[in-house]
Amino acid sequence: MKLDIAKPEDSQALTEFYKSFPLRGLVEMKIDRDGDFFAPYAIQSDRHLTDLLKDEDKLEGMASFVMRDVLLDNKIRPVAFGRDLRISSNRRAILEWSQHFLPVMDEVFKTFGCEYLFSVLSMSEVQALNAFVRPRTMKRPLPHYYLFRRFNMVSVHGRLPWASNPLPHLRIRRGNSSNVDALIYYISQKSRQKDLATVWDTYSFYEKLERWKGLKLEDFLIAFDKNENIVGCAAPWSSGGLQDFIPMQYSLRAHNFRQFLKFGKMLGWTRTLTKPYSRLKIEASLNFKYMNFLLADNGDIFESLLWKAFDEAQENEFLVYNQTRSEYIYRRPPNWISAKMPFGVYLLMRPDQEPPPFLHPGNEKAVEMEPFFSL
Repeated sequence: MKLDIAKPEDSQALTEFYKSFPLRGLVEMKIDRDGDFFAPYAIQSDRHLTDLLKDEDKLEGMASFVMRDVLLDNKIRPVAFGRDLRISSNRRAILEWSQHFLPVMDEVFKTFGCEYLFSVLSMSEVQALNAFVRPRTMKRPLPHYYLFRRFNMVSVHGRLPWASNPLPHLRIRRGNSSNVDALIYYISQKSRQKDLATVWDTYSFYEKLERWKGLKLEDFLIAFDKNENIVGCAAPWSSGGLQDFIPMQYSLRAHNFRQFLKFGKMLGWTRTLTKPYSRLKIEASLNFKYMNFLLADNGDIFESLLWKAFDEAQENEFLVYNQTRSEYIYRRPPNWISAKMPFGVYLLMRPDQEPPPFLHPGNEKAVEMEPFFSL
């Protein structure tokens, strides 16, 4: 077997290979990037590469790496993010990849000029956690995984009948040329309180926005107080056609939740989930919007932004956002009908490397991790 760097013409083969690996959990899902396999990486950065593990012409494995400049430990640093590691069940392929993992890391550091590699793992992917985070043997040359932060991906599906907007008179306006400077200042100041933040000045904001396919300044919801100061913002966005999540099968717990949402919809409380492939025999994707650039000064402002985004979404769309466990103001509002999935941000290091200072338990900063880049 040999390692190759993926080329644009490999997109279709990668899409089919990637789709053959369902995400396990309460909902078994396939991820479809039918348009362009590399498009999600281009939203994150123009510096990315995908390694292919091939047995002659047959694709047996892949791993992608995206380089981004981020705020980390109060400094702007280039770091790499590992994404979409998929290895076939072929035992030879698994053994081959374990031999290549550390050399690939070294090549990523050399190519991108960075010294840190992060990756996001679902805490419900027990097989992946056992294979990488807590392997049975340390004889294989694998990197060490250090847990940096935990966060929850929260999905919001409806409101209970007694729910009320905590700030019904809060001024929420769309982003435009007259408030963009104040918006950039607000996002930059809030981002400095987080690690892995990607906006710290005007240039970094516009660079991020210009790469984000389908997201415009006018999509931003901006909350103002009585003195016309910005106190919160969010940018709802759908990845439909770029990356679709197809439910294949619901676990008993998830099935019961879906049935409850169907009942709640009849009463005007909720929005339903897509029927699974196991029932329809048709691949239909989940319909939702990511809450990007989600920032607020307090929990009431955050919930008011949720109200606005939920009311403006389509009747079949729910909302998804990330909440680092230390960010209490973004916890699920009790009067909303929601679910959550736990994730971990891990730092990958060579076995002979010393952990960096920012891994110290005394560092309790939240991390910026847009929900679209978590899966």
